[in-house]
Amino acid sequence: MNNKITKSQIRQRIRLDRNLLSELDVAGAGEQLSAQLSKHLIIQQGKKVGCFLSFDGEICTKQTLSLINQLGAHCYLPKLRPYKPNRLWFMPYHPSAPMTNNRFGIAEVNLPVSQAIAVSKLDVVLLPLVAFDLQGNRLGMGGGFYDATFSHLRSNKNRPAFIGLAYQLQKLDSLPSDSWDLPLDGVCTESNFYQFTH
Repeated sequence: MNNKITKSQIRQRIRLDRNLLSELDVAGAGEQLSAQLSKHLIIQQGKKVGCFLSFDGEICTKQTLSLINQLGAHCYLPKLRPYKPNRLWFMPYHPSAPMTNNRFGIAEVNLPVSQAIAVSKLDVVLLPLVAFDLQGNRLGMGGGFYDATFSHLRSNKNRPAFIGLAYQLQKLDSLPSDSWDLPLDGVCTESNFYQFTH
């Protein structure tokens, strides 16, 4: 069985598990996630933080966005570049920012891309994921947007800290990985904060 089929099967299974969570579970997990994040220096010290708006069963980031604001940090959200390769701009976000939906139906900041931050200037990037393991491997949705956006910074010691946000149920013993996959420095769930060294 090749990696592509294996990754596809994992995505299907984990997304089904996420979608079985009740609205109460989802709301509670979002609050617990924010509480877990608030305890960690890596977040407390980040002045420029990339985050995302949860979508399609991802752990709720509403309280996390509030936390970033409470910590006095600047928040940036991803915006799809409209051309290949699949990459992201990171746009300044605040609660009153103008928003519009992209081609996947995900809300994005609707400002000129000249206002995007250079991704190398971000201190922390909070990433969505479908699954993770304790070796710091991340399985995304398969579009490669985050991998491509940050590929040039992989070996840069001044790169942002990459922290996945997930439900505890998304942790697996091991994941298939490819050379282009972005390694995580940590993952925060509603009940744990995992840090990895590479």
